[in-house]
Amino acid sequence: LLSFGQVLAQVTVTGTVTDARDGSTLPGVNIVVVGTTVGTITDIDGNFSLAVPATSAELMFSMVGYSTVTMPIGDNQVFNIALKEATKALDEVVIVGYGTQKRSTITGSVTKLDARLLETGVRSNPAQALAGTIPGLRVATTTGRPGSLPSIVLRGGTNFDGSGSPLIIMDGQIRGSMSDINPEEIASIEVLKDASATAIYGARASNGVILITSKRGKSGAAQVNVKVKRGVSFLNVPYDFEDAAGYIKWARLGAEQAILNGTLAITNVAGVGPRGTGNQYKDTNGNILDGNYNSTAIWSVMRLTDANKELQSKSGWKTMKDVIKTNAAGNYDPNGTYYDLLYRDFNYGDYGLNKTAITQDYNVGISGGNDRGKYFANLGYYDEGGLSLATFYNRLNFAFNGDYKINDYITSESGIQYARAKWRDQSLQNGETNYWARMLSAPPTLRETNENGEWILGRDASDGNPAFNIDKYKRDNQSDKFTLNQAFRADIMKGLYVRLSAILMYDESFLEAFNKDFRTGIMSYTNPNTGWNRTRNSSAQFDRTIRQTYNAIANYESKYLDKHNINAMVGGEFYDAFNKGLSAAGSLAP
Repeated sequence: LLSFGQVLAQVTVTGTVTDARDGSTLPGVNIVVVGTTVGTITDIDGNFSLAVPATSAELMFSMVGYSTVTMPIGDNQVFNIALKEATKALDEVVIVGYGTQKRSTITGSVTKLDARLLETGVRSNPAQALAGTIPGLRVATTTGRPGSLPSIVLRGGTNFDGSGSPLIIMDGQIRGSMSDINPEEIASIEVLKDASATAIYGARASNGVILITSKRGKSGAAQVNVKVKRGVSFLNVPYDFEDAAGYIKWARLGAEQAILNGTLAITNVAGVGPRGTGNQYKDTNGNILDGNYNSTAIWSVMRLTDANKELQSKSGWKTMKDVIKTNAAGNYDPNGTYYDLLYRDFNYGDYGLNKTAITQDYNVGISGGNDRGKYFANLGYYDEGGLSLATFYNRLNFAFNGDYKINDYITSESGIQYARAKWRDQSLQNGETNYWARMLSAPPTLRETNENGEWILGRDASDGNPAFNIDKYKRDNQSDKFTLNQAFRADIMKGLYVRLSAILMYDESFLEAFNKDFRTGIMSYTNPNTGWNRTRNSSAQFDRTIRQTYNAIANYESKYLDKHNINAMVGGEFYDAFNKGLSAAGSLAP
């Protein structure tokens, strides 16, 4: 038995690919033997190793955003390649309405966002990346809520008050906002600023248009990209608020001036409250008072007496000399005495605000293709904690885009996008502005706990210790967005194509709120309802919007004499949005 075999000689080549601008290594660069399907990609350190047939002539190095480099193999076995950015080539083509144009032929005002800005930082939505990057576009974030959307106004808006937001279009589908969009799925963002936008989209584009295009697959070896981003938000308070001692000093000095000006009674500084000395530790029978049942035991400021001097040995209690003169009854008296005061510090922010909040962004993407088909898929999870107590925003995204060349002139373009978001954007019920104002500047003289170590609510449900009722307010907010698009493109002849597309977007949200019994003030030993809100309010809101977009366009582009360009487009579009909503509210829920 004889056997014959032939072994093809191979040569292993290695090397490193770097960025020509700063010398940093480039992971994910495609290396292909020209004329074959043999290829690989660089690892996380920019290194590669590839076994190539000995008869191979050239290696091609390519990566999105960089100019392609082709190198002869010859006798070389080590290739150290520096790729240059292809910014100019990328900017030459921009998306305008239903097609693309070379920047040199555009007569309208179109600005393209630098794609690298989307890769920097950790963001809940791409709107935040527009701040300070597009001339004429004002992006203002007026809230610190997790996942919040900034307001966007282009060139002052068209409304009388200067407002008016641009039309948001993603892959041909109109969206209500840029919320719940994963920046990792975006290939480009263009902003149409002038009247050319209305020429394409009509009056609905009178405030400009923001066009968002999703990433699609590229020819080459399959690439798997894993990105992990983590960020930390810090509480930045631009003011240095006084502690309890400073508050007592200035509050009582201010009261003195008001008394001297005749706008405040002399008894005010002897009253019960955050700056008055009428607060009590024990009643006349020597029983220790509970600030949850007695209003005189809510605040800590008191004159130091035999009845309360034992507090000096307990943690947190301090003494200071009064800054105004008072008489034996505690009333203001310029001929009185500077008495010793007893007090303790309480910082509302320690209970209602987080010093730091963690943001996490995870993405796993895969892309690749050949001359017949290309694909891109990405799975992302974003989680942002809030600086305000119990607030958060998290989002799950999935996207798949595929292109398949049915024959030499017909290409199918398919896409699926899904986003689910959950959030809580308020800690209590008094609004974000009021909540933050109280957490930062409420009087820092609350007694904090009673003798049993139980928290004291304080003034009421809105101005008291926020941790007291935080678990009594149940909030469940969720939105789901699903987009399905399908298009067919027929290349009739050089420069002429026809494109038919259909897009369906399902946008649904469900918001629920329920209040358990929660404390509102001073309780009673005899009436269990005093000091409580037992209405147990509940509400639910459901909203669903289904958007459909169908369009057909024919586009012709030609250039002659190397100077003159002809670009013509004709088409039609049908757009429909159907909204259905339901809300209900009640009380005394079980």
